Amino acid sequence: MTIRHATIHDLPELISLLTELGYPCTIDDLASRFECYMKNLGYGVAVCDVDNQIVGLIVWSKTDLFLSNGTRIRIEGLVVASSYRGKGIGKKLITFMEDIVKDNKQVIIDLTSGLRREKDGTHEFYKNLGYQNEGFMAKLYLRKEI
Repeated sequence: MTIRHATIHDLPELISLLTELGYPCTIDDLASRFECYMKNLGYGVAVCDVDNQIVGLIVWSKTDLFLSNGTRIRIEGLVVASSYRGKGIGKKLITFMEDIVKDNKQVIIDLTSGLRREKDGTHEFYKNLGYQNEGFMAKLYLRKEI
């Protein structure tokens, strides 16, 4: 099992992972997004490779904060192929990303996990890794599409 930065050559294998996550796309759309995304400093895409097969993916972005001295890292997506879940791959992907971003000062890492994901244990997975939405720091996620 190897966790590494994704390359343009990995994109065909990412299609099925993104579909499992609920974001189906074409290879052309993904290639265009990947090229644009990777031009941004602090943005990243990493994959888990098992026996030359991509079975996991994490995507993150970076924002410098204005209201405080710090950096926000947003996990844009995390998915492990259903047949590989429960083997520690998701945790390894998050640890890989956390190790990269900890060079920033005062890092806040956040993510959104849909309510539908609670049934499959996703919310508990994140809580076990120290991510929380409770007490003083609890958040309400609001969205508007334009």
